[in-house]
Amino acid sequence: MADVKKLEALKAREQAEAGVAVPFEETTATALRTAITPADTRRVEPFSTIRQGKSTNALTKLRATEGKNATIDLVTGEATIKSGNLILKIPNYAQLTGLKTSTYQLLDAITIALTETGAKSPTVVLSLQDYMERRGLKDRKEARKQITADLEVLLKSSLSWEEKRKGGSIPYAGVNITDSWIWADAKKTAVVFTFGQTFYNVLLGYPVMPYPAQLQTLDSKRNPNSYYLLRKIAEHKNMNVGKANEDTIAVKTLLAVAPFIPSIEEVMAGNRNITDRIITPFERDMDALSETLSWNYCHSTGEPLTDAELQGFSYDFFTSLMVKTEWKSYPDQTARLERKAERLAQTQKKKRTTSKKKAPEKPTE
Repeated sequence: MADVKKLEALKAREQAEAGVAVPFEETTATALRTAITPADTRRVEPFSTIRQGKSTNALTKLRATEGKNATIDLVTGEATIKSGNLILKIPNYAQLTGLKTSTYQLLDAITIALTETGAKSPTVVLSLQDYMERRGLKDRKEARKQITADLEVLLKSSLSWEEKRKGGSIPYAGVNITDSWIWADAKKTAVVFTFGQTFYNVLLGYPVMPYPAQLQTLDSKRNPNSYYLLRKIAEHKNMNVGKANEDTIAVKTLLAVAPFIPSIEEVMAGNRNITDRIITPFERDMDALSETLSWNYCHSTGEPLTDAELQGFSYDFFTSLMVKTEWKSYPDQTARLERKAERLAQTQKKKRTTSKKKAPEKPTE
């Protein structure tokens, strides 16, 4: 038995040193203690992999604004936040710190841990050291405080939405993101996080996406919209990889996910300064993505803007533009595109075979 524990502990240590979170159900108490030992030399790769789909992509764009997309029940204190057909409910909302960019960055980190350990269990262990290195955090006390606040929001949150499927859609109602979470030990060196069972099952059905490391390090105070812009660009790239538009996305699409840029109606009802309140913050927070990609405006035809056009433009012209991105690096998608082409060829072959079988015989004279 001692030898088994030694082997388990050795395996857990190797995973911890590689910065990999360990499925909780696969660890003994000995292995768990080893797994959460801080790694001093973890190397943050430029990309991770994350399971993502309709619910997670919509959730991580939400900003609760009372009177706009959020209502708070005066009797129960429950907040209801809506975006499209996604509804997020959080009871006792005033007692929590609210939805923050750090909430989504933490959920992303936990979902990455789930994805990269094979998603064999809804429970994962995320070490504090690993998370701090991913996020570029230095103060352990403040990191624990932020993690606790964000986890409490996730623990209280439930989602309702619809997933489109062939022939219809599947409605989900009152789905808990989290079943439970605890600190793994008295020193709070790791979080043991368990996804809600239904949410975990939904994640298992979602495809995997390359996740830029910069999403974890973006400063939400200096560049409040950058996380949301980069996540949308990454989702767009992943969805359209191999297509002509994989690196081109509409300004309108990006504005729709930038929660700290006011709408044109809000600006016109105030100081009417479109450049200062919309265009400049947009460009500032796009420029903050330079570690991952470069970008420029272009027309819907792909043509770059002329010098005269770049001198200044109206809101209508601005929102008619596209953004062309160029990634500093991106995981090779050749194998994925080959598999897609193979599936398409097989589908076309089946259609032709079925069509021949159904073809009526020519009448004989």
